[in-house]
Amino acid sequence: MEINIVKLKTYASTCSVLYVEDDEVIRTQTASFLGRFFPDVVLAEDGAIGLAKYEKREFDVVITDINMPNMNGIEMIEAIKEIYYDQIILVTSAHNDSEYLMKLINLDVNRFVLKPFNNKQFLYVLYKIAEELTFENEREQLQDEIISLSKNAQIIVDEINIGIVIIKDNEVTMANRAFLEIGGFDSYDTLKLEMPEIGVLFEEASHCVNAASNKDLIKQLEQLDDDEKKVRIIKDAKTYEYQVTSTKLEDENSHILTFTDITAIHNALYKDEHTKLPIRKFVLEKIELLKHGVSELGVIIVSAKNFENIAKWYGKVEATAVEVEFSTIVKEIKDEQLPNAFIGYFGVNQIVIISDKYDMSEVYKKLKDIQLSTEELFTKHDRTDLKFHLSTQAKLLKLDTSKKLNDLEVDLINAFDLM
Repeated sequence: MEINIVKLKTYASTCSVLYVEDDEVIRTQTASFLGRFFPDVVLAEDGAIGLAKYEKREFDVVITDINMPNMNGIEMIEAIKEIYYDQIILVTSAHNDSEYLMKLINLDVNRFVLKPFNNKQFLYVLYKIAEELTFENEREQLQDEIISLSKNAQIIVDEINIGIVIIKDNEVTMANRAFLEIGGFDSYDTLKLEMPEIGVLFEEASHCVNAASNKDLIKQLEQLDDDEKKVRIIKDAKTYEYQVTSTKLEDENSHILTFTDITAIHNALYKDEHTKLPIRKFVLEKIELLKHGVSELGVIIVSAKNFENIAKWYGKVEATAVEVEFSTIVKEIKDEQLPNAFIGYFGVNQIVIISDKYDMSEVYKKLKDIQLSTEELFTKHDRTDLKFHLSTQAKLLKLDTSKKLNDLEVDLINAFDLM
Protein backbone atom coordinates (compact mmCIF):
# COMPACT_ATOMS: atom_id res chain seq x y z
CA MET A 1 0.00 0.00 0.00
CA GLU A 2 2.57 2.55 -1.18
CA ILE A 3 1.59 6.23 -1.28
CA ASN A 4 3.63 8.86 -3.06
CA ILE A 5 2.86 12.02 -1.04
CA VAL A 6 4.28 14.32 -3.71
CA LYS A 7 2.05 12.74 -6.35
CA LEU A 8 -0.94 12.81 -4.00
CA LYS A 9 -0.55 16.56 -3.44
CA THR A 10 -0.19 17.06 -7.19
CA TYR A 11 -3.24 14.94 -7.99
CA ALA A 12 -5.32 16.51 -5.20
CA SER A 13 -4.36 20.10 -6.04
CA THR A 14 -7.19 20.40 -8.58
CA CYS A 15 -9.77 18.25 -6.74
CA SER A 16 -12.72 19.64 -4.80
CA VAL A 17 -14.19 17.72 -1.84
CA LEU A 18 -17.57 17.86 -0.08
CA TYR A 19 -17.22 16.28 3.38
CA VAL A 20 -20.47 15.44 5.23
CA GLU A 21 -20.21 14.34 8.89
CA ASP A 22 -22.48 15.12 11.85
CA ASP A 23 -19.90 14.42 14.58
CA GLU A 24 -18.19 17.77 15.17
CA VAL A 25 -14.95 16.31 16.56
CA ILE A 26 -14.53 13.81 13.69
CA ARG A 27 -15.55 16.46 11.15
CA THR A 28 -13.00 18.96 12.45
CA GLN A 29 -10.16 16.44 12.70
CA THR A 30 -10.83 14.88 9.29
CA ALA A 31 -11.27 18.27 7.62
CA SER A 32 -7.85 19.27 8.95
CA PHE A 33 -6.40 16.02 7.61
CA LEU A 34 -8.03 16.51 4.19
CA GLY A 35 -6.86 20.12 4.04
CA ARG A 36 -3.25 19.00 4.05
CA PHE A 37 -3.77 17.60 0.54
CA PHE A 38 -6.98 19.04 -0.93
CA PRO A 39 -7.09 22.85 -1.14
CA ASP A 40 -10.86 22.94 -1.77
CA VAL A 41 -12.78 21.21 1.07
CA VAL A 42 -16.39 22.16 1.87
CA LEU A 43 -17.99 20.87 5.10
CA ALA A 44 -21.60 19.94 5.94
CA GLU A 45 -23.13 18.84 9.25
CA ASP A 46 -25.77 16.46 7.83
CA GLY A 47 -27.16 15.06 4.59
CA ALA A 48 -29.68 17.88 4.05
CA ILE A 49 -26.99 20.58 4.34
CA GLY A 50 -24.63 18.47 2.24
CA LEU A 51 -27.20 18.10 -0.55
CA ALA A 52 -27.95 21.84 -0.49
CA LYS A 53 -24.25 22.64 -0.92
CA TYR A 54 -23.92 20.01 -3.64
CA GLU A 55 -26.79 21.58 -5.60
CA LYS A 56 -24.98 24.92 -5.64
CA ARG A 57 -21.75 23.70 -7.27
CA GLU A 58 -19.84 20.71 -8.60
CA PHE A 59 -17.51 18.55 -6.51
CA ASP A 60 -14.97 16.01 -7.71
CA VAL A 61 -15.40 13.85 -4.58
CA VAL A 62 -18.14 13.50 -1.96
CA ILE A 63 -17.14 11.93 1.39
CA THR A 64 -20.04 11.13 3.69
CA ASP A 65 -21.07 9.36 6.88
CA ILE A 66 -24.22 7.17 6.87
CA ASN A 67 -26.05 7.80 10.16
CA MET A 68 -26.88 11.53 10.38
CA PRO A 69 -29.88 13.63 11.45
CA ASN A 70 -32.34 15.33 9.04
CA MET A 71 -31.13 13.30 6.05
CA ASN A 72 -28.85 10.27 6.32
CA GLY A 73 -25.98 9.47 4.00
CA ILE A 74 -27.88 6.98 1.85
CA GLU A 75 -30.75 9.41 1.27
CA MET A 76 -28.29 12.13 0.31
CA ILE A 77 -26.43 9.76 -2.06
CA GLU A 78 -29.73 8.83 -3.75
CA ALA A 79 -30.47 12.52 -4.34
CA ILE A 80 -26.93 13.19 -5.61
CA LYS A 81 -27.14 10.24 -8.00
CA GLU A 82 -30.29 11.77 -9.51
CA ILE A 83 -28.32 14.94 -10.21
CA TYR A 84 -25.10 13.25 -11.41
CA TYR A 85 -25.04 9.49 -11.39
CA ASP A 86 -21.28 9.15 -11.97
CA GLN A 87 -20.34 11.24 -8.92
CA ILE A 88 -17.37 9.72 -7.05
CA ILE A 89 -18.53 8.99 -3.48
CA LEU A 90 -16.54 7.66 -0.52
CA VAL A 91 -18.61 6.37 2.41
CA THR A 92 -17.23 6.45 5.96
CA SER A 93 -19.08 4.61 8.69
CA ALA A 94 -18.57 2.86 12.01
CA HIS A 95 -21.09 0.22 10.90
CA ASN A 96 -20.25 -2.71 8.64
CA ASP A 97 -23.94 -3.53 8.17
CA SER A 98 -24.81 -5.77 5.21
CA GLU A 99 -28.14 -4.00 4.67
CA TYR A 100 -26.36 -0.65 4.32
CA LEU A 101 -23.72 -2.18 2.06
CA MET A 102 -26.35 -3.67 -0.29
CA LYS A 103 -28.12 -0.31 -0.58
CA LEU A 104 -24.84 1.41 -1.38
CA ILE A 105 -23.81 -1.25 -3.90
CA ASN A 106 -27.20 -0.85 -5.59
CA LEU A 107 -26.41 2.87 -5.83
CA ASP A 108 -23.11 1.97 -7.54
CA VAL A 109 -21.04 3.14 -4.55
CA ASN A 110 -17.96 0.94 -4.10
CA ARG A 111 -15.61 3.02 -1.96
CA PHE A 112 -15.83 2.50 1.81
CA VAL A 113 -13.68 3.31 4.83
CA LEU A 114 -14.62 2.12 8.32
CA LYS A 115 -14.35 4.39 11.36
CA PRO A 116 -12.31 4.89 13.42
CA PHE A 117 -10.00 5.75 10.52
CA ASN A 118 -6.75 4.02 9.83
CA ASN A 119 -5.01 7.13 8.47
CA LYS A 120 -2.80 5.18 6.09
CA GLN A 121 -5.72 3.21 4.65
CA PHE A 122 -7.86 6.37 4.40
CA LEU A 123 -5.02 8.21 2.70
CA TYR A 124 -4.51 5.33 0.25
CA VAL A 125 -8.18 5.42 -0.81
CA LEU A 126 -7.96 9.21 -1.27
CA TYR A 127 -4.73 8.75 -3.24
CA LYS A 128 -6.37 6.28 -5.64
CA ILE A 129 -9.41 8.53 -6.09
CA ALA A 130 -7.27 11.61 -6.81
CA GLU A 131 -5.10 9.55 -9.16
CA GLU A 132 -8.17 8.24 -10.99
CA LEU A 133 -9.57 11.76 -11.40
CA THR A 134 -6.23 13.04 -12.68
CA PHE A 135 -5.92 10.20 -15.18
CA GLU A 136 -9.49 10.77 -16.37
CA ASN A 137 -8.82 14.48 -16.90
CA GLU A 138 -5.59 13.68 -18.69
CA ARG A 139 -7.35 11.12 -20.87
CA GLU A 140 -10.04 13.62 -21.88
CA GLN A 141 -7.42 16.22 -22.65
CA LEU A 142 -5.43 13.69 -24.65
CA GLN A 143 -8.46 12.72 -26.72
CA ASP A 144 -9.13 16.37 -27.58
CA GLU A 145 -5.50 16.82 -28.58
CA ILE A 146 -5.27 13.60 -30.59
CA ILE A 147 -8.29 14.40 -32.74
CA SER A 148 -6.61 17.60 -33.98
CA LEU A 149 -3.12 16.14 -34.48
CA SER A 150 -1.16 17.02 -37.61
CA LYS A 151 1.28 14.97 -39.69
CA ASN A 152 3.45 14.60 -36.60
CA ALA A 153 0.74 12.62 -34.77
CA GLN A 154 2.70 9.38 -34.56
CA ILE A 155 5.76 11.07 -33.03
CA ILE A 156 3.59 12.83 -30.45
CA VAL A 157 1.38 9.91 -29.40
CA ASP A 158 4.39 7.64 -29.01
CA GLU A 159 5.37 9.80 -26.04
CA ILE A 160 2.01 9.19 -24.35
CA ASN A 161 1.86 6.37 -21.78
CA ILE A 162 -1.79 5.53 -22.54
CA GLY A 163 -2.27 2.97 -25.31
CA ILE A 164 -3.83 4.56 -28.42
CA VAL A 165 -5.19 2.92 -31.56
CA ILE A 166 -7.05 4.35 -34.56
CA ILE A 167 -9.33 2.00 -36.48
CA LYS A 168 -10.59 3.13 -39.90
CA ASP A 169 -12.93 0.99 -42.00
CA ASN A 170 -12.37 -1.79 -39.43
CA GLU A 171 -8.59 -1.78 -39.98
CA VAL A 172 -5.92 -0.56 -37.55
CA THR A 173 -4.34 2.49 -39.18
CA MET A 174 -2.29 3.73 -36.19
CA ALA A 175 -1.02 2.32 -32.90
CA ASN A 176 1.28 4.19 -30.54
CA ARG A 177 4.28 2.74 -28.73
CA ALA A 178 2.32 2.25 -25.49
CA PHE A 179 -0.25 0.05 -27.23
CA LEU A 180 2.45 -1.96 -29.00
CA GLU A 181 3.98 -2.64 -25.57
CA ILE A 182 0.57 -3.71 -24.23
CA GLY A 183 0.26 -6.27 -27.02
CA GLY A 184 3.92 -7.33 -26.99
CA PHE A 185 4.67 -6.11 -30.55
CA ASP A 186 8.04 -4.69 -31.55
CA SER A 187 6.58 -2.50 -34.30
CA TYR A 188 3.36 -1.38 -35.97
CA ASP A 189 4.20 -3.58 -38.97
CA THR A 190 4.42 -6.63 -36.68
CA LEU A 191 1.00 -5.80 -35.24
CA LYS A 192 -0.51 -5.53 -38.73
CA LEU A 193 1.08 -8.81 -39.79
CA GLU A 194 0.45 -10.93 -36.69
CA MET A 195 -2.77 -9.53 -35.24
CA PRO A 196 -4.71 -7.18 -37.53
CA GLU A 197 -7.87 -7.96 -35.49
CA ILE A 198 -6.78 -6.52 -32.13
CA GLY A 199 -9.82 -7.82 -30.22
CA VAL A 200 -8.23 -11.28 -30.29
CA LEU A 201 -5.52 -9.90 -27.96
CA PHE A 202 -7.94 -9.74 -25.06
CA GLU A 203 -8.84 -12.60 -22.73
CA GLU A 204 -12.38 -13.81 -22.20
CA ALA A 205 -13.68 -12.74 -18.78
CA SER A 206 -17.07 -12.10 -17.25
CA HIS A 207 -16.75 -8.30 -17.16
CA CYS A 208 -14.27 -7.69 -20.00
CA VAL A 209 -14.57 -7.14 -23.75
CA ASN A 210 -13.35 -9.83 -26.13
CA ALA A 211 -13.98 -9.74 -29.88
CA ALA A 212 -12.96 -11.75 -32.92
CA SER A 213 -12.86 -8.72 -35.22
CA ASN A 214 -12.26 -4.98 -35.08
CA LYS A 215 -15.83 -4.41 -36.28
CA ASP A 216 -17.22 -6.47 -33.41
CA LEU A 217 -14.89 -4.74 -30.93
CA ILE A 218 -16.17 -1.28 -31.93
CA LYS A 219 -19.77 -2.50 -31.83
CA GLN A 220 -19.39 -3.91 -28.30
CA LEU A 221 -17.71 -0.74 -27.01
CA GLU A 222 -20.51 1.42 -28.45
CA GLN A 223 -23.13 -0.65 -26.62
CA LEU A 224 -21.45 -0.69 -23.19
CA ASP A 225 -21.49 1.89 -20.40
CA ASP A 226 -18.15 3.59 -19.78
CA ASP A 227 -17.35 1.60 -16.62
CA GLU A 228 -17.96 -1.69 -18.50
CA LYS A 229 -15.40 -0.93 -21.20
CA LYS A 230 -12.52 -3.03 -19.90
CA VAL A 231 -10.14 -5.53 -21.50
CA ARG A 232 -7.77 -8.04 -19.96
CA ILE A 233 -4.41 -9.30 -21.20
CA ILE A 234 -2.19 -12.03 -19.75
CA LYS A 235 1.57 -11.54 -20.21
CA ASP A 236 4.28 -13.62 -18.56
CA ALA A 237 1.65 -15.32 -16.36
CA LYS A 238 0.50 -11.93 -15.03
CA THR A 239 -2.93 -10.41 -15.58
CA TYR A 240 -3.29 -6.79 -16.72
CA GLU A 241 -6.55 -4.88 -16.97
CA TYR A 242 -7.20 -1.76 -19.03
CA GLN A 243 -10.02 0.78 -19.15
CA VAL A 244 -11.01 1.43 -22.76
CA THR A 245 -12.60 4.47 -24.37
CA SER A 246 -13.93 4.65 -27.91
CA THR A 247 -14.45 7.97 -29.70
CA LYS A 248 -15.90 8.35 -33.17
CA LEU A 249 -13.86 10.75 -35.30
CA GLU A 250 -15.30 13.19 -37.86
CA ASP A 251 -14.79 10.54 -40.48
CA GLU A 252 -17.73 8.30 -39.53
CA ASN A 253 -15.78 5.13 -40.33
CA SER A 254 -12.93 6.01 -37.96
CA HIS A 255 -12.64 5.43 -34.20
CA ILE A 256 -9.89 6.23 -31.73
CA LEU A 257 -9.48 3.80 -28.83
CA THR A 258 -7.48 4.50 -25.68
CA PHE A 259 -6.26 1.90 -23.17
CA THR A 260 -5.48 3.05 -19.61
CA ASP A 261 -3.79 0.58 -17.25
CA ILE A 262 -6.06 0.08 -14.21
CA THR A 263 -4.38 -3.11 -12.99
CA ALA A 264 -3.35 -1.58 -9.66
CA ILE A 265 -6.87 -0.29 -8.96
CA HIS A 266 -8.40 -3.61 -9.98
CA ASN A 267 -6.01 -5.59 -7.79
CA ALA A 268 -6.62 -3.35 -4.78
CA LEU A 269 -10.37 -4.03 -5.03
CA TYR A 270 -9.88 -7.75 -5.53
CA LYS A 271 -7.38 -8.55 -2.74
CA ASP A 272 -8.06 -9.63 0.82
CA GLU A 273 -7.17 -6.83 3.22
CA HIS A 274 -4.98 -9.00 5.48
CA THR A 275 -3.44 -11.81 3.42
CA LYS A 276 -3.13 -9.65 0.26
CA LEU A 277 -4.27 -12.65 -1.78
CA PRO A 278 -6.94 -12.34 -4.50
CA ILE A 279 -10.43 -12.82 -3.04
CA ARG A 280 -13.01 -15.42 -4.11
CA LYS A 281 -14.51 -13.30 -6.90
CA PHE A 282 -11.08 -13.00 -8.53
CA VAL A 283 -10.38 -16.73 -7.93
CA LEU A 284 -13.53 -17.57 -9.89
CA GLU A 285 -12.59 -15.14 -12.66
CA LYS A 286 -9.18 -16.83 -12.88
CA ILE A 287 -10.83 -20.26 -13.15
CA GLU A 288 -13.06 -18.89 -15.92
CA LEU A 289 -9.95 -17.69 -17.77
CA LEU A 290 -7.87 -20.83 -17.29
CA LYS A 291 -10.55 -23.37 -18.14
CA HIS A 292 -10.72 -22.44 -21.81
CA GLY A 293 -8.92 -25.01 -23.93
CA VAL A 294 -8.29 -27.56 -21.16
CA SER A 295 -10.47 -30.43 -19.93
CA GLU A 296 -9.53 -30.06 -16.28
CA LEU A 297 -7.65 -27.81 -13.87
CA GLY A 298 -5.36 -28.96 -11.10
CA VAL A 299 -6.32 -27.46 -7.74
CA ILE A 300 -4.95 -27.72 -4.21
CA ILE A 301 -7.16 -26.49 -1.39
CA VAL A 302 -5.39 -25.68 1.87
CA SER A 303 -6.44 -24.72 5.38
CA ALA A 304 -5.05 -24.87 8.92
CA LYS A 305 -6.46 -27.57 11.20
CA ASN A 306 -8.41 -26.34 14.23
CA PHE A 307 -8.04 -22.73 13.11
CA GLU A 308 -11.47 -21.83 14.47
CA ASN A 309 -10.14 -22.40 18.02
CA ILE A 310 -7.65 -19.52 17.66
CA ALA A 311 -10.41 -16.93 17.33
CA LYS A 312 -12.51 -18.66 19.99
CA TRP A 313 -9.74 -18.80 22.61
CA TYR A 314 -7.50 -15.83 21.77
CA GLY A 315 -9.62 -13.39 19.77
CA LYS A 316 -10.04 -12.15 16.21
CA VAL A 317 -6.83 -10.10 16.08
CA GLU A 318 -4.68 -13.10 16.96
CA ALA A 319 -6.61 -15.32 14.54
CA THR A 320 -5.99 -12.82 11.75
CA ALA A 321 -2.26 -12.77 12.56
CA VAL A 322 -2.17 -16.58 12.35
CA GLU A 323 -4.05 -16.56 9.04
CA VAL A 324 -1.64 -14.01 7.57
CA GLU A 325 1.39 -16.03 8.70
CA PHE A 326 -0.13 -19.27 7.41
CA SER A 327 -1.03 -17.78 4.00
CA THR A 328 2.49 -16.32 3.70
CA ILE A 329 4.04 -19.76 4.25
CA VAL A 330 1.68 -21.36 1.72
CA LYS A 331 2.47 -18.67 -0.86
CA GLU A 332 6.24 -19.06 -0.33
CA ILE A 333 5.98 -22.81 -0.98
CA LYS A 334 3.81 -22.20 -4.04
CA ASP A 335 6.22 -19.56 -5.41
CA GLU A 336 9.20 -21.87 -4.91
CA GLN A 337 7.60 -24.96 -6.46
CA LEU A 338 5.08 -23.50 -8.95
CA PRO A 339 5.94 -19.82 -9.55
CA ASN A 340 3.42 -19.44 -12.38
CA ALA A 341 0.50 -21.12 -10.61
CA PHE A 342 -2.31 -18.96 -9.24
CA ILE A 343 -2.99 -18.61 -5.50
CA GLY A 344 -6.13 -17.06 -4.03
CA TYR A 345 -8.09 -16.47 -0.82
CA PHE A 346 -11.38 -18.38 -1.13
CA GLY A 347 -12.61 -17.54 2.38
CA VAL A 348 -11.55 -17.51 6.01
CA ASN A 349 -8.82 -20.16 6.41
CA GLN A 350 -9.38 -21.29 2.82
CA ILE A 351 -6.54 -20.97 0.30
CA VAL A 352 -6.71 -22.21 -3.30
CA ILE A 353 -3.82 -22.93 -5.67
CA ILE A 354 -4.74 -23.43 -9.35
CA SER A 355 -2.73 -24.58 -12.34
CA ASP A 356 -3.51 -25.80 -15.86
CA LYS A 357 0.01 -26.94 -16.77
CA TYR A 358 1.94 -28.37 -13.87
CA ASP A 359 2.25 -31.56 -11.82
CA MET A 360 1.19 -30.35 -8.37
CA SER A 361 2.14 -33.42 -6.33
CA GLU A 362 5.42 -31.96 -5.00
CA VAL A 363 3.90 -28.73 -3.74
CA TYR A 364 1.01 -30.74 -2.28
CA LYS A 365 3.46 -32.82 -0.21
CA LYS A 366 5.25 -29.74 1.10
CA LEU A 367 1.98 -28.04 2.03
CA LYS A 368 0.89 -31.05 4.06
CA ASP A 369 4.10 -30.81 6.09
CA ILE A 370 3.50 -27.23 7.30
CA GLN A 371 3.69 -26.87 11.08
CA LEU A 372 2.97 -23.49 12.66
CA SER A 373 3.55 -22.60 16.29
CA THR A 374 1.53 -19.65 17.57
CA GLU A 375 3.93 -19.34 20.49
CA GLU A 376 6.71 -18.27 18.15
CA LEU A 377 4.37 -16.05 16.14
CA PHE A 378 2.81 -14.17 19.06
CA THR A 379 6.18 -13.56 20.73
CA LYS A 380 6.64 -11.06 17.90
CA HIS A 381 3.46 -9.35 19.12
CA ASP A 382 4.59 -9.22 22.79
CA ARG A 383 2.23 -12.06 23.71
CA THR A 384 3.86 -14.98 25.51
CA ASP A 385 0.69 -16.59 26.88
CA LEU A 386 -0.58 -17.88 23.54
CA LYS A 387 0.61 -21.39 22.77
CA PHE A 388 -0.95 -23.35 19.98
CA HIS A 389 0.39 -25.67 17.29
CA LEU A 390 -1.25 -25.81 13.89
CA SER A 391 -0.81 -28.26 11.06
CA THR A 392 -2.11 -28.25 7.53
CA GLN A 393 -4.99 -30.02 5.89
CA ALA A 394 -4.74 -30.06 2.10
CA LYS A 395 -6.52 -31.80 -0.74
CA LEU A 396 -5.51 -32.25 -4.38
CA LEU A 397 -8.47 -31.86 -6.77
CA LYS A 398 -9.25 -31.88 -10.45
CA LEU A 399 -11.88 -29.41 -11.66
CA ASP A 400 -13.97 -30.47 -14.65
CA THR A 401 -13.82 -27.41 -16.93
CA SER A 402 -16.97 -28.48 -18.82
CA LYS A 403 -18.99 -27.45 -15.76
CA LYS A 404 -20.46 -24.00 -15.30
CA LEU A 405 -18.55 -21.59 -13.07
CA ASN A 406 -21.28 -21.62 -10.40
CA ASP A 407 -21.06 -25.41 -10.19
CA LEU A 408 -17.27 -25.28 -9.86
CA GLU A 409 -17.65 -22.78 -7.02
CA VAL A 410 -20.02 -25.18 -5.26
CA ASP A 411 -17.52 -28.02 -5.80
CA LEU A 412 -14.80 -26.00 -4.06
CA ILE A 413 -17.11 -25.03 -1.18
CA ASN A 414 -18.07 -28.67 -0.66
CA ALA A 415 -14.43 -29.79 -0.84
CA PHE A 416 -13.45 -27.38 1.94
CA ASP A 417 -16.45 -28.47 4.02
CA LEU A 418 -15.44 -32.14 3.73
CA MET A 419 -11.79 -31.60 4.74
